[in-house]
Amino acid sequence: MKPLRTTVALLRATPIRTTTKFRGTILMTTRDQSQGGHADSNMKIISWSDYACPFAYIGFKRLLVARPLTSDSSESGEVEWRAYELHPEIPAGGFERPRGKHGFLKALASEDGLTLRASDRVWSSRPALLAAEVARSEGKHAELHERLFSAAWEEGLDLGRSDVLHPLINDVGLDPVAVLAEMTQQRYLDAIVDALEEAMMLGITGTPSYLLNGQVLRGVQEVEALL
Repeated sequence: MKPLRTTVALLRATPIRTTTKFRGTILMTTRDQSQGGHADSNMKIISWSDYACPFAYIGFKRLLVARPLTSDSSESGEVEWRAYELHPEIPAGGFERPRGKHGFLKALASEDGLTLRASDRVWSSRPALLAAEVARSEGKHAELHERLFSAAWEEGLDLGRSDVLHPLINDVGLDPVAVLAEMTQQRYLDAIVDALEEAMMLGITGTPSYLLNGQVLRGVQEVEALL
């Protein structure tokens, strides 16, 4: 994992269109055992995730089982969704996904009754993360968050493309043209950077990760751990 300052500087400096080489994905699938105790079911949980991460998708679906999505997190207060861009260096057009990489993941997803379908390209998650931040400002973050995950891993769509994002944004009742234009405002990138900085200060280096009752949980968790 790159040092905090290097990673954050890269995220701030890397525009959506870039040619920096991909360096590999850090995916964590085990729970951090360094802290004990059980979570208070009444406590808010903070979840860091990246739409390009299949583990984050599985973790998201399990979190929905533990805490059903009934309203935007800012209204319910039970779940706070935060961005974690794993690879700001991925070029805007992405690149061809290596074949046969998701066998284990498909087996893991099938345990939850999920069918994992990935795009044939590795894509930049930056546009989707920015769109979600704009949706947050409109009180629609939770709805778009769920729609983006399903599009990425149930429909196998490339979320790095604006023409793909357009109908997804429309699906949750937002104006796609307005959202795509608003995404260029610096404050939305700042929100992503702030979420990343906070996560890394907590020792979080991959997705999904959670903060619950003062305890950091890393990787895909059992539903019971998220209650």
